Amino acid sequence: MNILINRDGHHMGPFTHDQACHMLAEGKLQAWDLCWQNGSRDWITLEQIPGVSEKTDALRQQRRAEAIAAAKATAGGGPAQPHPQFVANAGAGNTHTFDPGPVPKSARNWMRIGVWTGVVVTLITALVVWIFFLNEEVLLENIERRADNLTYVQGELAPYTGVVYNYFDDETLWETVNYIEGLREGERKVWHINGTVALNETYQNGHLIIAASFNFQGVPSGNYESGRGKLTLYFNHSGTRNEELEYAGGQISKRTIWDHNGNLIAMIPPELPPNMAEYKGPTLPGATLPSITEPVTPKPIPTNAIPPVAATNTPPTNTNVVVVNPKIPDPNSRGRLTEWRYSVDNRVTARNIRNRIDLLYLGKQYTTVYEFFGWPDEDRGADWVYKDLTVKNITSGGYFSKITFRYRNGTVIKIIAEP
Repeated sequence: MNILINRDGHHMGPFTHDQACHMLAEGKLQAWDLCWQNGSRDWITLEQIPGVSEKTDALRQQRRAEAIAAAKATAGGGPAQPHPQFVANAGAGNTHTFDPGPVPKSARNWMRIGVWTGVVVTLITALVVWIFFLNEEVLLENIERRADNLTYVQGELAPYTGVVYNYFDDETLWETVNYIEGLREGERKVWHINGTVALNETYQNGHLIIAASFNFQGVPSGNYESGRGKLTLYFNHSGTRNEELEYAGGQISKRTIWDHNGNLIAMIPPELPPNMAEYKGPTLPGATLPSITEPVTPKPIPTNAIPPVAATNTPPTNTNVVVVNPKIPDPNSRGRLTEWRYSVDNRVTARNIRNRIDLLYLGKQYTTVYEFFGWPDEDRGADWVYKDLTVKNITSGGYFSKITFRYRNGTVIKIIAEP
């Protein structure tokens, strides 16, 4: 039985059955090569010829056995003993006396279709594996902004490029933010817990370009464009109003903050009556302070307590302050023992205003500051300076140790943090 091989339009052979098996075992022919047998009606692949695959496997096993025997003989110093199982019968029938003609186009087309189908299936499988198993989402809690004002995944050295996700407690999507090389780029979107869009922003090179806010029912509540506008932010679980931001010249010019119950917490900067004179420094009313000789029993000072001013607009009424001298700083005052938080730019929103010293005391009276911090380390008239505090920089990391309250007509108009 003669076998004619066609590879890429070129004829090879003809070969006997044994010769084809040997060449297949040696890798000179491939199982998918098209071939024509005497008496065949169509081209088929070499592996479709009965007995070819079995004999090829046997020849390969024989060669492996001979190689192992040769290695052992070399190690032992004796001659290798071959173990022939098949002998190719070259015979005299190596003359091709028939011409089956060219390989039909239909056979070549089906082979191409099979190859491309395999490639497509492989690519789709790789894509599915990458999406569901290798492409882990980066969560908002796992990123940080460093001193260079770029965003990084915690523990990584290169600025982050990709999408950051944030989810509600029920694992529904809350927020997505796009970053390129550590800067916001493209769309940032925030949703209410009911699935309606709460905020839609577009950034370019880290700068806000266009934005629109929407209430819990999806009704527009604010817009921003060309550096001007007003946006409203909402508490994520209840949909009630949290902040109102007014922009001018691309910067936040006014921020108003409410608590979950709708009570006003802070207005930055505070609204003061017109034509108000510059305040030259507070004078504490002596009648409100306990006398030096009056015995006072102090209450325990909680180090993690939330300042009373964070939950109400009325000044705290704590009078249990140990005062040796009204104008000597008290190192044990609650304001000095509390760990505060401070943001150095307006891009950090106040979703969590706990212990935000830059938000809680703007617009408050000097008596509120005194009640909680005691007398300042430095009284500069319009400025009260407190030192040796613990104030976390939530914008770029690190801590501040000095806070200055600046007054106008007895009202805090500015809070300055320094290392």
